[in-house]
Amino acid sequence: MSFSEYETSLQNGRPIRLYQFQRGPIKWGYTNADRNISHQNIVFRAIEGGISDDGIRQTEDSTADLLTLTVPASMDVAQMFRTVAPGQTVSVTIFDLHYGDNGYLVVWMGLISGVRFKNEISAEIQCQTLAASLERTGLRKTWSRICPHQLYDDACKAPRNTFKSVGLIDRLDAVSIGFANAAAHSDPYYSGGYIEWTSQYGLEQRGIELHQSDLLTIYGGTYGLSIGQEISVYAGCDRLFNTCQTKFNNSINYGGSPHMPGKSPFDGTPVF
Repeated sequence: MSFSEYETSLQNGRPIRLYQFQRGPIKWGYTNADRNISHQNIVFRAIEGGISDDGIRQTEDSTADLLTLTVPASMDVAQMFRTVAPGQTVSVTIFDLHYGDNGYLVVWMGLISGVRFKNEISAEIQCQTLAASLERTGLRKTWSRICPHQLYDDACKAPRNTFKSVGLIDRLDAVSIGFANAAAHSDPYYSGGYIEWTSQYGLEQRGIELHQSDLLTIYGGTYGLSIGQEISVYAGCDRLFNTCQTKFNNSINYGGSPHMPGKSPFDGTPVF
């Protein structure tokens, strides 16, 4: 029987749902069935406490089509969001199929937008559709004196590895870390940059709020870091033309308009 025949059958259907989470190259698979299910070379595990959703909705307003998954609080995917959201997005793909049949249907795709721990036993994973992310309003590149590019991206083109320093954390508290190599550059060389390391869940990144001597204040705190851990630290940018020219030698790719006139087109000046 085909998938559609199982779906319309009054007695032969044995529906199960598979939930695939992916962060970079790492994938996790879970199922609402009472046993493990192999699908597309992934073993979707049946977990104690189970996994369920509040129903797939497809309305005209994609931002209202939030999907909530109820899962055990101890599940790996939920634990990634326990204290600080991971540095990479986690995608969600849901498959519907019937036990014993090779046919299947991809019924939902999106991203995790947040996790709420209801208690010590269960958690709720809020998932947003891909369509909702495409409907966000606002312009990313604006006409301004400062550069709108994301540091080291394809528009900025600054060579990331040229401004990279690798070393060990020699001390830390809840908000900052000691990084001896940072003292080789004057303040605030690393402000606006970020640190990077590999955790059990994959690549992690966290922004640097302030650089003072060998001390780096980290956005989101130091959860997940430890003394003696190796990290990579990347120089920051204040998005000004002089910094782009003198620090990064990258003024040809500067995205701002440093010579923009100081008058506003909305102040009544006739020249506009």
